[in-house]
Amino acid sequence: MDHHLLTALVERWSPQTNSFHLTVGEMTITLQDVAMILGVNIDGPALVGHTVVGAGRRWLSWPDCCDDLLGSHPLADVVYRDPFDHRITSRFRMGQAHAQTCIPLRWLRWTFWRDSYLDLNDMDFWRHVRAYILFILGCHLLPDTSGSEIHLQYLTIMEDLAVFSTYSLGGAVLAHLYRELGEATRPSRANIAGCINLLQIWAWEHLHVGRPLLRVPFPVELDGLSVGFRWNEDRLRELPVGNLITYRDELDGLLESQVIWQPYTPDIQAQVAQICLSGADIWTARVPLISWKRVEWHLPDRVLRQFGLCPRTDIQPMDPSFKRVDGRGKPDMDWMLYHQAHIAVWESRRGFIVTGDLLDHHNTYSIHQYIHWYKSWATLYMLKAPVEAPTTAYPRAPSERLLRDFFLGTEQALQQHFNGNDDTPQQRDINTIAELCRGLRRQMYIEDQGYFEDRGEHEAPFSMTQEPPHQYSGYAGPSSYPDQGPSTDLFSSQVPTDLEAYLSPDFVPSSIHTDDIAEEEAPEEEQHMLRQRPRRPPQHYTPGTDALPQRPRRRR
Repeated sequence: MDHHLLTALVERWSPQTNSFHLTVGEMTITLQDVAMILGVNIDGPALVGHTVVGAGRRWLSWPDCCDDLLGSHPLADVVYRDPFDHRITSRFRMGQAHAQTCIPLRWLRWTFWRDSYLDLNDMDFWRHVRAYILFILGCHLLPDTSGSEIHLQYLTIMEDLAVFSTYSLGGAVLAHLYRELGEATRPSRANIAGCINLLQIWAWEHLHVGRPLLRVPFPVELDGLSVGFRWNEDRLRELPVGNLITYRDELDGLLESQVIWQPYTPDIQAQVAQICLSGADIWTARVPLISWKRVEWHLPDRVLRQFGLCPRTDIQPMDPSFKRVDGRGKPDMDWMLYHQAHIAVWESRRGFIVTGDLLDHHNTYSIHQYIHWYKSWATLYMLKAPVEAPTTAYPRAPSERLLRDFFLGTEQALQQHFNGNDDTPQQRDINTIAELCRGLRRQMYIEDQGYFEDRGEHEAPFSMTQEPPHQYSGYAGPSSYPDQGPSTDLFSSQVPTDLEAYLSPDFVPSSIHTDDIAEEEAPEEEQHMLRQRPRRPPQHYTPGTDALPQRPRRRR
């Protein structure tokens, strides 16, 4: 696991939109990703059931439920031995205080592991199957922050495994991961639960940042397995060793050529297991996802580019009446009744399919409009804002470099006239500009050593009427372009003289026009930028835990 990459992604998660806020737009994990990467069922009834344990119900207590469906339950006075190393012993008890609603994962492994299951009768065999499913849920698909227990609520719907196989397990996995990502953005949280394997493989499939090298060509032959198989451990040749600052900087400077919006090409879909494609018609359903106590909204209309559709700016916000709840303080709640409104929407999921125009070179202007709308409200860092102003100016986007050029060019052009004694309106204006320049210099360091010497012989002198560069082509973030003195035109087109044609929907800026980049390398110009760009040194104002208020330590 690349923990630094996961941390950098969590910083960009927005619980208000259930998506990552990246410089190229919103991206998120969808039902399509769950099905293709994990190979679990996404279509079917929501993973939730009635309360069946308690007085007057199916089972009187949770140990009774275990005895019926598993054949036994942990006994506190019994010493258990590790089947893989008999020198290791332990005692187990059912967790969650007196309610005993959780079961230790290690007990499941020690109790139900066998060299062969052929000698079991039918009843014992299906008990071992239930134990195996519980173990997979608790370790990989639906783990909690303890990492050592699994709630027995899932066992109650495994009485008939044929019925259990029809549930939308993929929807529950995604809802659980959404909630854990939202919880992890809180400053007080130091860890994260949920299906982290899904999150990391999703990042490798869609982003070049932190992607490991493979021993075999990419993509590999899947032979009826899920897409996650091609990232199997024995196929990884080298895992990038990056720190958190490095990944923050890489995500700040993320380029379009470093994003694979649609990694599951038709060739890949032809190789995967059939379960990966079952439910493909609900990949773009805008519906609530239910994982027993937890409900989260699946919002594919925010990430239409991941489905090859034109992005939109008329996106409806999340349901204003939606409230995130959990099981705290509700031990006897019947969650099937509590979530009946959301369950009704999920059951009608095929009536909430998001549609759109296919994205091609004729309508990429919609990306231009979306980026402008997205940048008007998006927050790229989910942590608390810096508590101190930066002390060094790092021009990021082309527009910021143009502002730096304007400041340095104006200062140099008027410096010989600063502090003049002539009592004229022009001189007073120049003295005002001089005072503004000195005030800015006192507050912020602007690197200008050798600035004008590096401009080159063939560059035009700085002009107050210099034609502005091409309008927005995608925010690139710190250190995304080399600092080469005054900004040059990095893009192929300029603003046309016919402004009405420029603003019409038929005009497509060439800097935004991109073809399918699913398996293509970055253009040579972008590769040169990535190789030559300077490294941004770590600063104390970088958003992170040091930007949070420090709590006084308690005396012991």
